[in-house]
Amino acid sequence: MLARILLPLDGSEVAETIMGQLGRLLRIKDAEVILVQAVPVPLHVGLEYAPITADLQAESEAYMAALVKNLCAEGVKARSIVRVGGEAHTILEVARETGATLIAMATHGRTGLSRFVFGSVAEKVIRASEVPVLIMRSFDAAVPGAARTRASEVPFRRILLPVDGSEAALGAVPQLAAFAKACGAEVRVLGVVPAVGSKPGDGEPLVHKATQILATAGVPVDPVVRLGDPASEILDASGRHEVDLIAMSTHGRSGVSRWVLGSVTEKVLRGSTVPMLLFRTKT
Repeated sequence: MLARILLPLDGSEVAETIMGQLGRLLRIKDAEVILVQAVPVPLHVGLEYAPITADLQAESEAYMAALVKNLCAEGVKARSIVRVGGEAHTILEVARETGATLIAMATHGRTGLSRFVFGSVAEKVIRASEVPVLIMRSFDAAVPGAARTRASEVPFRRILLPVDGSEAALGAVPQLAAFAKACGAEVRVLGVVPAVGSKPGDGEPLVHKATQILATAGVPVDPVVRLGDPASEILDASGRHEVDLIAMSTHGRSGVSRWVLGSVTEKVLRGSTVPMLLFRTKT
């Protein structure tokens, strides 16, 4: 899963923070890091804009080359790709062409994932990506009114894995096991069933299966089943257990194409203040 990590950048300091946040993962033996940047296409496409686009591309290539040089000096196997085109389209295209196994993106804003908005580049990538997408917040939490501080490396020590009662949710567990082992993390498997209309034992079979897969892979794991609203329970468990990452499966043949307003995934994305790792699973 960490063989080829794609890091989309937009030239901003905010986007660059992800390289520091994922320092340990980027230095994993045999992992390749691919930096990608999209050069925007002018609104009025024409020959007169060609020199401007060429200059922007040359500037981006120089910027990316400097970042790659710094990463290589730190022992990271890295390269960069610059394309002219839309950001989301470029990210997804490069991911397919390079055989990326993970896309890692930084969100903008002090409150991290709570600023996640529909129509953003991150949301478009999550909807269509065929590989797992790691969404990070750009800056550490801060006291209101205080200056932003650059986010430090994120140690993924405790991971929360909600399972939603469908067998499809188990499809991502082997990949998560590999990720957890690489990070030296423990996993808490959370089963949530509605408080109304549920009976004792609901949710336990899938929690048990996920726990077995993780334990067999050598990952420390702790199962728990709770009654209540899924999104609320996931967010509550995230804070209560002080997790560093929430890993969730999405459903649908094309990523989150069936993602609807008010879905559990959307609510957690909007409410989470910790990174999220989203896996695409087929229904």
